[in-house]
Amino acid sequence: MKSIFKATAVVVMLVWATVSMASDPFPFILASAEFTPLTPKEEAQVCPQKDEIDTNRIRLAQKWEEEEKARKAREKGKVIQGTMPDPFQPVNRGFFWVNDKLYFNALKPLARVYGFILPEDVRIGVRHAILNLHAPVRFANSLLQFKLERAGTVLCRFAINSTVGLGGLLDPASQMGLKRVDEDFGQTLGVYGVKEVAYIDWPIWGTSCVRDSLGTVFDTLIDPIYYLVNGWVYAGIFALDKINETSLTMGTYESLIESAIDPYIAVRNAYYQYRRKLIQK
Repeated sequence: MKSIFKATAVVVMLVWATVSMASDPFPFILASAEFTPLTPKEEAQVCPQKDEIDTNRIRLAQKWEEEEKARKAREKGKVIQGTMPDPFQPVNRGFFWVNDKLYFNALKPLARVYGFILPEDVRIGVRHAILNLHAPVRFANSLLQFKLERAGTVLCRFAINSTVGLGGLLDPASQMGLKRVDEDFGQTLGVYGVKEVAYIDWPIWGTSCVRDSLGTVFDTLIDPIYYLVNGWVYAGIFALDKINETSLTMGTYESLIESAIDPYIAVRNAYYQYRRKLIQK
């Protein structure tokens, strides 16, 4: 009888052990085996390409992220590459040299004296007043581009700054949230797909292109101030604007040409990128 019980107990234990190992064999293996951790050298032998694979994955992720940022930037128009045609480069370089000498020997010294006489706040007021005078030109070009919201902003700014702003000397419209709008006929042509055609560096006038030069002529012809004053007064307003703006931005041109290998190319490319950015707004 005792033998039967012993035999039954042994069979039950064997069945339990078999079932347990079939469902989860690891406790038995761990209990019967003794593991020692791998050394770094042994681990490298087991998986020699692990670090290389991780590094490649990181590089691919970084490359994808950079390409994605570049794509989004191009879509928003923040990245502007290339330059405009320059078939008149020999002549342009000569005029660039003339304008550079005029800047350092005439315009800059004159702007320094002008800035010494007039405080910065007064010069900023002069800038505001001249911009306000030419508001009708910006309004017309905003309409030509069907930018009705911008046209409304220009009109409101002109009304507020001409009255509350003492004829444009002050800029209360900006404090009301009406930001300045820059539109001209060169930009209008650019919006409708007209290319620069060719870069031009006019004597005294400075950097431009065929499209923007034609745009300047058109803007002059639709400017009410052109018909309200004689030609000398209109030219005087242009000269005052040039001197006043130079006194407020002195050092910008110097920084551009000092850091450039070829100052002429640097100025041409800067003008191209500036105009393209205005057109894309």
